[in-house]
Amino acid sequence: MSPHALIWWAIAIALVVVLALAGAQIARALRELNRVQSRVEAYADLPVVKALARAEADARRLEAALAQIAPLAERAKVALAVIRRGPLPPELGAGIRRIRDEIAAFRSVARR
Repeated sequence: MSPHALIWWAIAIALVVVLALAGAQIARALRELNRVQSRVEAYADLPVVKALARAEADARRLEAALAQIAPLAERAKVALAVIRRGPLPPELGAGIRRIRDEIAAFRSVARR
C-alpha cells in the first residue's frame, strides 16, 4: 500500500472514531436529559412547588381585586353622598310645601 493510501485510511479511521465518540456523547446527553426531565416532573409533586403555585394564583387574584378597588371606592363615595342627603330627595320638601300652599289657597277660595 502506498503512503498516500495509508494516510487516507488513517484519516477515515480517525473520522469513524470521532463520529463514534460524538455519537456516544449525544447518547449520554440524551440519557441525562431524560433523567433531568423525570426529576423535574417529580419536583412538581413536592408540597413546596404546590404551595408556590397556590401563592402565584393568590397573587393574581389579589392583583385583580386591587384593580377593582378604585371603581368600588367611587361607587361608595356616590352612595355616601346619597345617604347623607337623607332618605327623601331635597325636591320633595319643596314640592310638599308648594302643594300645602296650593291646598291652603284652594280652601280660602272655597270658603267664600
